[in-house]
Amino acid sequence: MISVLNQYSRYQRGLSMEDLFPKREDNTCACGCGNLLYGRKRKWYSQTCMHNSLTQFQIIKGDTSVIREELFKLDGGFCRSCGVYDEKWQADHILSVSEGGAACSLDNFQTLCSCCHKEKTKALNRIPNSSDVFASGLNLSKFPLSPFGTNYNTFSKHVKRRTVIIA
Repeated sequence: MISVLNQYSRYQRGLSMEDLFPKREDNTCACGCGNLLYGRKRKWYSQTCMHNSLTQFQIIKGDTSVIREELFKLDGGFCRSCGVYDEKWQADHILSVSEGGAACSLDNFQTLCSCCHKEKTKALNRIPNSSDVFASGLNLSKFPLSPFGTNYNTFSKHVKRRTVIIA
């Protein structure tokens, strides 16, 4: 089955686990770890492979409770911009949904305190298309955006495809 991820929708209705992790014909684990399946194993090499894949599926599908749970494991409720702990922290898309940042893994999410989230949103709303950030000279580099060290400017420059087709 082929499913198209809508990079502009927070929730991926109709997306199934099989769409992201189909049974592989080479008899290796569906998660992509490369481990060969043997005995009664048909799709997953281990419970860990299955659990990690399910978590990744739920994040891409847009399950906010799983996104928040996993993001809290990474950041502990501390803002990536200013470092302040905020009980009412925001799960922020680094590349906004309106710019094609939906249907993503955790690397497009960051924890922001309410103040920094409002500031970032206000700054992005001033620009008709946030990819014009570079042309406008607006500096969003104060938002250290990805758990992998990527900031908004670098991340959005490298995002070329807005729709991903999964076969």
